[in-house]
Amino acid sequence: MILALFVVFILALIFRQSALALLVATILVSLGMARLWQRWALRRVEYRRTLSQLRAFPGDELTLTITMTNRKLLPLAQVQVFDAIPNGITVVGAPVIFSGSRQVSIIRRSTGLRWYERVIWRYRLHCERRGAFRFGPAQVQSGDPFGLFRTAETFAADVTLLVYPKLLNLTDLGLPARDPLGLTRAAALVRDPLRVVGVRDYTPSDPLKDVHWAATARTGTLQTRVYEPTTAHVLALVLDLDTFEFYFQGIDPELVEHLIGVTATLAHHSINAGHAVGLYVNGAPVEDEHLVRLPPGRSPNQLAQIMETLARLTAYSVLPAARLLRLITTDLHPGATIVLIGAVASEPVQAALLRLHELGFRIVWLFCGDRPPPPIPGVRSHWTPRRITDQQAINQSHTPGG
Repeated sequence: MILALFVVFILALIFRQSALALLVATILVSLGMARLWQRWALRRVEYRRTLSQLRAFPGDELTLTITMTNRKLLPLAQVQVFDAIPNGITVVGAPVIFSGSRQVSIIRRSTGLRWYERVIWRYRLHCERRGAFRFGPAQVQSGDPFGLFRTAETFAADVTLLVYPKLLNLTDLGLPARDPLGLTRAAALVRDPLRVVGVRDYTPSDPLKDVHWAATARTGTLQTRVYEPTTAHVLALVLDLDTFEFYFQGIDPELVEHLIGVTATLAHHSINAGHAVGLYVNGAPVEDEHLVRLPPGRSPNQLAQIMETLARLTAYSVLPAARLLRLITTDLHPGATIVLIGAVASEPVQAALLRLHELGFRIVWLFCGDRPPPPIPGVRSHWTPRRITDQQAINQSHTPGG
């Protein structure tokens, strides 16, 4: 088009058609200005999102603030913004458009920006479910004032919201509020593997994992760690994400969320009670290929780390629960309590629980399947289905063989 106008302009000059030449020159200058305007329209335009909080629970509401700034003298007659909001987060009181994807919906806004002007939009968000939600990307479109040329810029996702699992009431799960895992029935004093108070000579009854190799090298004789006695307990929460015994049977998403909610509830209660709590899952968080393996701890950051890990979990298992139960023994000392939260009572899982009991671990099985779990000698079982009735809550816990 521009080339054709330039040819007409040359011909108008040759044939001395001044009016036509002036008209074509005006059009050419306008097109040139429009092209330059379009090229510089989104230069030095900043786009930023901020959330009123980066951590939330299902049902919480928070504020999303979007700020767009034009940091140059060139004004923008019209700017259109298409910002992606992850599904699972609802925009309250503002229209959204369907994006064609089940992963995101779109907020659409249109405005103008004068030189060095800033516009701010605020949206109220409602958290629908657990997860790690990444906001963006956003596509911003603008151009020249005549609407002849358009340009677009994509602003990457720059903020992530973690929605923790919903915490459940222990009584709704059929568990006693004060001592849901029956820990007070254990010995009054147990040794705390997280607190070493000294060393002593090694005896054949000491496990090899207690050997203090630095002290052994210094003294020339085998030395073993001495742990501080405590009434607190060491808990390993083992979450089995499988909802069916065989992979080809698929996944029950609601049951997975129930399992994760039970795990979060036990972690929250146990750490607040002063116990050292670890987390082991036969699945991996989003954007991570490694199994969840958090050794027991009672530091103030332990609960936050467990909750963040549970928030990021996918619904897929990558390892059989029986194999995971065998792997975690290297992180634990005999006498620790292993709590399995699962919904599949396969024979390998039952055999693994029985083996752990024989190795000296205290075993608690929180079973979330549709039927009560099979009895295992020495394993304390609790049946905590998704919807528990008053009749089911009566006498649902038992200790076979005890």
